[in-house]
Amino acid sequence: MISEATRDFWNKNVIWDMLYPLDMMEQSYGAPEKYLDDYLTAGVSFTSICFAEDASNLEYAVKAIAQQRKLIQSRPDAFIHALTVDDVLRAKKESKLAIGMQTHGTAWFGKNLGVLEVFHELGLRVVQLAFNASNSVGGGCSDKADGGLTTFGAKVVQEIERLGMIVDLAHTGYRTTLDVMELASQPVLFSHAGVMDVHQHYRNIRNDQLKAMAGNGGVLGLSGNSAYIGDDAGAMSAIFKHLDHVVQLVGPDHVGFGFDFVFETEKLDEWAKNLEDEWPDSKKSSFNGFRFQRPKDVIELVQLMFDHGYPEDAVKKIVSGNFIRVCRQIW
Repeated sequence: MISEATRDFWNKNVIWDMLYPLDMMEQSYGAPEKYLDDYLTAGVSFTSICFAEDASNLEYAVKAIAQQRKLIQSRPDAFIHALTVDDVLRAKKESKLAIGMQTHGTAWFGKNLGVLEVFHELGLRVVQLAFNASNSVGGGCSDKADGGLTTFGAKVVQEIERLGMIVDLAHTGYRTTLDVMELASQPVLFSHAGVMDVHQHYRNIRNDQLKAMAGNGGVLGLSGNSAYIGDDAGAMSAIFKHLDHVVQLVGPDHVGFGFDFVFETEKLDEWAKNLEDEWPDSKKSSFNGFRFQRPKDVIELVQLMFDHGYPEDAVKKIVSGNFIRVCRQIW
């Protein structure tokens, strides 16, 4: 049961979800643009969409970011292109959805570092280093071999930071994440993942990674993906176990939401089965596919925090304050 106090809290505060995996150009995995309206209806103030991944190339990325910018601009009554935290706060006041942009991987620009500055001008604000499989920057989390951050990868991290963008370590290999956090001068994100101690999955984050992230000032965005959460429905009660583990381990300053909601999951299941390098478990007989809750269900997680005695200032940090802190510092 959602209390009136929780509904009041929800309505008053910015609700920040670090990722909606919007279907990319010529790719459909069950997250079309029409479901952005679900975020608006639920009262979510911010989410970020991806326009390119490791399998993309530079030509694709140019066309894709143009498409995403056009999408945001096509509905000024509903969407704001989030370039700064102030854009997100304005979206909250105007009952709109602020939309940021990110990439899933860095292979799309090859070794042309100068491209990042151009894309920053176009609105790119979060750069994920790898997408499960390893690339020229470093290891991916599904790859058996993770050699760590490469020499070129170190240059990429430094350039991302120089431009005022955020380094995202979701989907990145264990050793590579530790190398990045040792190098980084700004907070990093794991934009969408779960916790390994709660559920064993190669996409999830170990305790030493969480501690290094906290020492760096970074934030883990908790995924709503059933496979990472360890619950067939991706229930908010299961996600709370991951959230509470982080809070008990490193405090409430380093966790938020990165739900990665996919709405038409049958398409996502088929997509993963065709990408064995990135999703090796999709070929196993035990693979149950991916399932997710919806933006409207996130208030249940907020209620669970209050039910378990979390103080209001801690809940404010988790629903948006931690991401606001990092993004204000870097953007």
